[in-house]
Amino acid sequence: MDRRRFLGTTTVASGLLASTTARASSGALQHLDVVRDMILAWRRKDLDAVLAHAHDDIVWHSHVGSPSITGKAAMRDFVTRLTAQMQDIRWRIFGAAQHDDQLYLEGVDDYVTTEGRRVVLPYAGVMAFRDGLVVEWRDYFDRALFDRLKAGETPPAYLEALTSRPALF
Repeated sequence: MDRRRFLGTTTVASGLLASTTARASSGALQHLDVVRDMILAWRRKDLDAVLAHAHDDIVWHSHVGSPSITGKAAMRDFVTRLTAQMQDIRWRIFGAAQHDDQLYLEGVDDYVTTEGRRVVLPYAGVMAFRDGLVVEWRDYFDRALFDRLKAGETPPAYLEALTSRPALF
């Protein structure tokens, strides 16, 4: 390992963290607050409140590897269809990191389908913000696991450790 390179990288990373911390403490946009508000609205199925936090030209990769949902109208249509299939929504965030106008998230989608099947799916996501609104959203998760859970497979035991941790919200 080249220690000089490591120390230089560490110094840059520390500077980025200090910059982000200074912005947050100076009253700059609190992106995590926006996400919390979106999640609370989603749990209530208040789609207008969810969409109030999305930019008109949002690009949402609800599953990276699938085509994107582009624009607020398309997002409204998708979210309307998706939430119609969801009950007892317990979407949670375990951790987050911010760099400039990007927020990196680790969480779990957790809900019961209208057929009574539990879907508990760990994921990572990235949200980019412009003017305090989400302009880009990318979710990374195991699509095969999602499909099996929606089909009625019992969540595997190993998910318990990943999804039962204390959440930020």
